[in-house]
Amino acid sequence: MSNSTIEQYTDLGQAYAYFNKMLFDNKLPDCLITLNRKAHSYGYYHHEKFQNRKDKKLMSEISLNPDGFNERDDLDILSTLAHEMAHVQQFYFGNPPRRGYHDREFSSLMFEIGLQTSSTGTPEGKSTGQRMSHY
Repeated sequence: MSNSTIEQYTDLGQAYAYFNKMLFDNKLPDCLITLNRKAHSYGYYHHEKFQNRKDKKLMSEISLNPDGFNERDDLDILSTLAHEMAHVQQFYFGNPPRRGYHDREFSSLMFEIGLQTSSTGTPEGKSTGQRMSHY
């Protein structure tokens, strides 16, 4: 494996562990973190879609889109990771909405970790909806 691959995934794993400790009281389960190009998205969450080949356990996946890395700074990229981690929290400990929808519960979870959901990424946007950003 190349050093660049190891570095990217190590950094993302360390960020997940740090946010889990500081923002989520270490209650989130391990997640597979991937880099994947999905048009019109900085990241997404798949609940228990990955199956470990060794023990057959299901694991959730957070994927970040590297196409958005060049136009955004580290704070913005890491806020996307935190956004996806809020999905993890809602799916494991809350009442998850229909696929892709960001409901009031999700908006509240984001507010608790210092982010505000927004349909536009600005204070003028709606706080719930199908395609959401945050600020």
